[in-house]
Amino acid sequence: MRIAGLDVAFESDYMALVIVEKNPKEPIKLIHLATWRRFDWPTWKQEMKEKQSKFHINHLYIDKTNNQSVEKELRSMHFPIDGVSFTNKSKQDMIRNVTSLLSTGDLVMPISSQIESLTQRKLVEELSLQLAEQEFSQDSSNSKLRHPTGRHDDLFWALCLALYRFTAKNSTKFDGAGVSIDDQMPTSDSQDFVKKFLRDKQMNGMICTEMNIKYPDKDWEKVM
Repeated sequence: MRIAGLDVAFESDYMALVIVEKNPKEPIKLIHLATWRRFDWPTWKQEMKEKQSKFHINHLYIDKTNNQSVEKELRSMHFPIDGVSFTNKSKQDMIRNVTSLLSTGDLVMPISSQIESLTQRKLVEELSLQLAEQEFSQDSSNSKLRHPTGRHDDLFWALCLALYRFTAKNSTKFDGAGVSIDDQMPTSDSQDFVKKFLRDKQMNGMICTEMNIKYPDKDWEKVM
């Protein structure tokens, strides 16, 4: 079975495609990645037809949040397609699904040095970088995913969409975790430590629903 995710671009961003393959009793594998920027529409349509002919995509998930014209166009080209609306909740669900699949081994990322195609190698390296760059920020009520200014997350979301229908089979649920911080550490440093801890654990499959911090001689402070 081959499933693809397509992240639709705005003018300054890349449109990205990630195709994964899932065979019985085997982990999910990436088999093809592609990006386009400031592209010619007819040329892009022809390239999509060629990719379908080569990879035989069984289903395609596409971001339809701000632009449904691409979805309609691909339907007219007879792609088996589902549009996905991005909300803060759906985006958090998708990233948690990806990190769970990675942490359980249900998703295996390719080793870039073993990829013969230079283009595919660079795209895999870029995807790995985008995965590592994602971090959660906390506003008044919700945690939101963001990436560094000037960088892109197109391949990251294309991967999330490609994995939309998959769930981790080997995940383990546990409640509660503790982190001890040196009480001599300045408050600003400890806050940076906590942010990094949260980012690293969330990118490795941990779902943090609540977090409290206690500084010396202070009451517990709810972080999220």
